[in-house]
Amino acid sequence: MKAQYIKRTGSDTLTLFFAGWGMDARPFDDHTGGGDLLVLYDYTDLGFDTSFTESYLHYRVVAWSMGVWAASCTVPSLSLDITESVAVGGTSTPVSEEFGIAPAIFRGTLDGLGERSLMSFRRRMCGGATAAAEFERCAPERGIESLREELRAIGDTSAVKRGTMRWDRAVVTLRDAIFPSEAQRAAHARDAANVVTEADVPHYHRDTLRAIIEGR
Repeated sequence: MKAQYIKRTGSDTLTLFFAGWGMDARPFDDHTGGGDLLVLYDYTDLGFDTSFTESYLHYRVVAWSMGVWAASCTVPSLSLDITESVAVGGTSTPVSEEFGIAPAIFRGTLDGLGERSLMSFRRRMCGGATAAAEFERCAPERGIESLREELRAIGDTSAVKRGTMRWDRAVVTLRDAIFPSEAQRAAHARDAANVVTEADVPHYHRDTLRAIIEGR
């Protein structure tokens, strides 16, 4: 797992934002509200440098998409004073007929991954061509092979490692063409999220995600 600070000002509170598959920090580099912000991404390996835990008194955890699984697998083992945890558009079992992305669809995405299929994925992720074109202006700077290796690792690791985090709040994205909203609801009911809310947005909705990251 890679980590990059977007904002580091000496605040006593750090927001850990676990991004989705195929991301880096670039799509989120103007998300500067609230305290300090650390973006985590690339789940080819779930290990990461935890030295940041020595620098802050309080932590917020926000996770989106595949980041919900990654955070749920890693954060519970850290001794952090977490003031808020929010899951958006994802589940702790990302490849699942009932609680995530259907295995056949996940495998099809992996097997067919290329430049054209990535553009198609991003259109579905963003909810249409116009929003996808906006996303491309700040798209991650990663190659297809890097994305393929990450997706393969997520499939392999999530088959044997389920997250255990209980979220303070889970946000179900109702117009989601990546993680079905029904699967999100079922997973959060199973995992006993404290509060489940719904947002009438696609899988990636910049304004909604930014507001949650910034604590608004």
